Amino acid sequence: MKYSLVTLLILFSSFAFGQKDSAETPKIAVKIPKGETIILKDVSITFMEVVEDSRCPEGVDCIWAGRAIVKTKVTANGKTEEKLLTFGEIRPGEEKNTNLYSSNVFAINGLSLKPYPNSKTAGKIKDYVLLVCEEQNK
Repeated sequence: MKYSLVTLLILFSSFAFGQKDSAETPKIAVKIPKGETIILKDVSITFMEVVEDSRCPEGVDCIWAGRAIVKTKVTANGKTEEKLLTFGEIRPGEEKNTNLYSSNVFAINGLSLKPYPNSKTAGKIKDYVLLVCEEQNK
């Protein structure tokens, strides 16, 4: 009986020590419909247009996974600039960029472009939504 108790104690304590890793905080996305503007932490973000949407539709076999390029306008601290965000694959010589704004305290990044095309909607999507999130800098 003593050995069973000791074995149980060791077993349970190993589970307790094995759970030191904390769970990652989920990202909360903010939706920006095409043509609309949101203000997030005094940063104004306008989703201007979809420059390219060559993402491989769901249910279709493609040679290239494709990408989506989104044009935005970001106004912060009295300065306005246009930014292109790329979701998906990049071509040689290009850089992938999903950052909209960055400061010492926080950053605002693009998460994705919705909806993702399928075999029926490819090339016909009109109601795009850009998902962005704010992340604290460490």
